[in-house]
Amino acid sequence: MVGEPAIAIGNPLGLEFRGTVTAGVISALNRSIDLGERKFKLIQTDAAINPGNSGGALVNADGQVIGINSAKVAVSGVEGIGFAIPINEAKPILAELANKGRVARPFIGASLIDKDVAQRYGIDVDLKGGLFVAKLYQGGPAWQAGIRTNDVILKFNGNSIKSVSDLRDMINKAGIGAQVNITIVRGDEQIDKTVTLAEMPKE
Repeated sequence: MVGEPAIAIGNPLGLEFRGTVTAGVISALNRSIDLGERKFKLIQTDAAINPGNSGGALVNADGQVIGINSAKVAVSGVEGIGFAIPINEAKPILAELANKGRVARPFIGASLIDKDVAQRYGIDVDLKGGLFVAKLYQGGPAWQAGIRTNDVILKFNGNSIKSVSDLRDMINKAGIGAQVNITIVRGDEQIDKTVTLAEMPKE
């Protein structure tokens, strides 16, 4: 809960300071940080988290692990804004690693450009309010469904898509093997395609 004690354990700045413990409080829950293609819901804390702390435990006053230290805001003049992955988000991943040795994720097999990427790299492309298909994984789910380069993905199961991270969240929730409806624009024509999500290749 917001306001309860939080204790971060880790190895800030390397093994010389291994086992360092810092304390603070839970500042907020479900903070959203956009990291490229994925969006994470994180616990915010003011317990000091420094380089090397990542992967360490964030525990409560009862000694229960409530999160995995993962990031901080490293901007001059900003202090006490650290983040941890909620333990309930990590548990399914840990179980899959234990059972399979790796995390299997669904994918559609397309490299996409959204508004942020286009602006960041100066790409002049008409997104039509969606995601531009720049490249396709040959034989992948999108390719097999008839989606092609230069198409624009507008909707996923009827839901509008504005960013690659939004689409990634929807794909992960649907899961491997799910049949989903993807609405594309090709030229002036709007087309619905049924895509069967496959497991992302190991490579």
